[in-house]
Amino acid sequence: MRKLFVFSLIIALLTGLAFGKLIIGVIGKSVHPYWSQVEQGVKTAGKALGVETRFFVPPKEDINAQLQMLESFIAQGFSGIAIAPSDPSAVIPTIKKALEMGIPVITLDTDSPKSGRYVYIGTDNYSAGYMAGTIMKKLLNGKGKVVIGTGSLTAMNSLQRIQGFKDAIKGTNIKILDILNDEEDGARALSLAESALNAHPDLDAFFGVYAYDGPAQALAVKNAGKVGKIKIVCFDTTPDILQYVKKGIINATLGQRPYMMGYLSVTVLYLMNKIGVTNTLMMLPKVGNDYVIDTGVDVVTPDNLDEYLKMMEKLGIPIKF
Repeated sequence: MRKLFVFSLIIALLTGLAFGKLIIGVIGKSVHPYWSQVEQGVKTAGKALGVETRFFVPPKEDINAQLQMLESFIAQGFSGIAIAPSDPSAVIPTIKKALEMGIPVITLDTDSPKSGRYVYIGTDNYSAGYMAGTIMKKLLNGKGKVVIGTGSLTAMNSLQRIQGFKDAIKGTNIKILDILNDEEDGARALSLAESALNAHPDLDAFFGVYAYDGPAQALAVKNAGKVGKIKIVCFDTTPDILQYVKKGIINATLGQRPYMMGYLSVTVLYLMNKIGVTNTLMMLPKVGNDYVIDTGVDVVTPDNLDEYLKMMEKLGIPIKF
């Protein structure tokens, strides 16, 4: 199915059918290197396809700012919109409004399946969370105390990762002491990690759900002189995270391939305008009755870090730190 999608995309590009100027908008969640990689994918796809792109993220997790920009894109008559909703319920009326006006809407990174959006592009967050829990289970030999840090208690990607993690450690002697919400604020993430260490001197591990969490937890562990004593499993492969992986402070991180999320979002919305929504959906993979493009994850550890960096460089996404 994926080969068919790629083949059909190539055919669509080669046909060169006359088409008016397309403007595609992508709305992310916060200012962060993770979303910079998404933006890079958006811009690269736009340039390759001859599409004008607009990319927006609020300074930090802010559903109202997302909704305002979504309304603005609709009012300007954009050709397609991709959004990573901080609150899957809050975006439903506005996404439905766009769809009723004939503007294709898809989600990336985090989903809102009840909104009517056509496609979700991103990580299978439950499976990735389960993978993180499985890694943690091995690191702790099935017993220990864990604190979870996240940037949202409403976004589906956060909730699904946490649930997957919980399910993976069921039947073990691993106990989750707390789930801390930093609202995608780096300073707050660090403060919460430090408070957790003070409140739980017998803490064995941190699980970082969002890109802010792993580095904050690693810095807190380093400053507390507990490197090697406290395990860290987190998400994303931004330079600050990989620096801690290299030092062995972060034991494992799950890279989400954000560049591909941005690139594929623009590509799918382009095709929906060029060959129609129905024809585009026919080429996409389905999970049950839903259309989902799983961009996959990369598990990066101190042992395979060099190999991962070489792979990213070959893809044209060099990571420097």
